[in-house]
Amino acid sequence: MPKRIDKIKKAKYKQSRLEGKSQKQALLDAGYKLSTAIQSSSMSIVKQSEKEILSTLKASDLSVDWVIGKLNTELENIHAKSSDRIRILELLGKYLSMFKDANTTQVAIFQGITETDLPPIEVKPSQEEAKPRNDVNH
Repeated sequence: MPKRIDKIKKAKYKQSRLEGKSQKQALLDAGYKLSTAIQSSSMSIVKQSEKEILSTLKASDLSVDWVIGKLNTELENIHAKSSDRIRILELLGKYLSMFKDANTTQVAIFQGITETDLPPIEVKPSQEEAKPRNDVNH
């Protein structure tokens, strides 16, 4: 017979998770022992609570503005680690399309098309390759 889930511990777990804590830390905050918290992913309280949190978030008025507001609040938090601040800036920059991947590769698949069907492609050297080098060792 499976154990019944303690409603108070479940509520404390969910609150900790909504505060951004890990599953293990949320279980500790809810009053579980460390040995139990280490095996967090297999616990029914974790599975059930995570499903409820996800469905609540999906049903909420979660918006881009809300997420950006939360990121900005965390960015201004004086107790935030430098790595967290850098990650927040990275996420905001990605949202604003400020970064372009340098190693972007575009792939196209053509079925039944031969080289004669394609227009000629003119390849130009990049600006860096076209510039004369002014090395001292030359």
